[in-house]
Amino acid sequence: MALLKNGRLIQDRWTTVDNLTDALKPGGVLVPLELWLAERDTLRGKSAVGVILPNDADLDLLADDYDRIAAIVLTFPSMVDGRAFSQARLIRERFGFDGEIRARGPVIADQYLYLLRCGVDAVEVPDDTNVESWLRNARRFSAVYQPAADDRIPAYRRRHLVAASAIAS
Repeated sequence: MALLKNGRLIQDRWTTVDNLTDALKPGGVLVPLELWLAERDTLRGKSAVGVILPNDADLDLLADDYDRIAAIVLTFPSMVDGRAFSQARLIRERFGFDGEIRARGPVIADQYLYLLRCGVDAVEVPDDTNVESWLRNARRFSAVYQPAADDRIPAYRRRHLVAASAIAS
């Protein structure tokens, strides 16, 4: 499995583990939420640890931990289950998480723009993925209408900025 991040496919530097022994080995590890909750005091000392969240997880369970976690993996059980989109937005905006948020599961290129808008910055994709189709979807719309977790300026703000700069000059 490759990782689509910053517009290109990269090798995933994280290893998914499901027990404490493997989690304590060197390198970045992604652990299930249950393991994090059971062993958080031990895992907090590790510099590169990420947590895998089911899409029905209570995000408040990690409220005291977001600043100690380097990555969050949001699981999509199917491409029509959008709860992880909401999770990404809440993790970015309510909890101020600035680490990697990645999507895992059967997401498709048509959803890529919306993943980015919600705060997801990495997507696990098959190794033979055509990156250009994903990037084309990210550029599908030249304007956005709502503020979101990404840095795109909504159309109404852009109009106000243009008007303000015309008045200033």
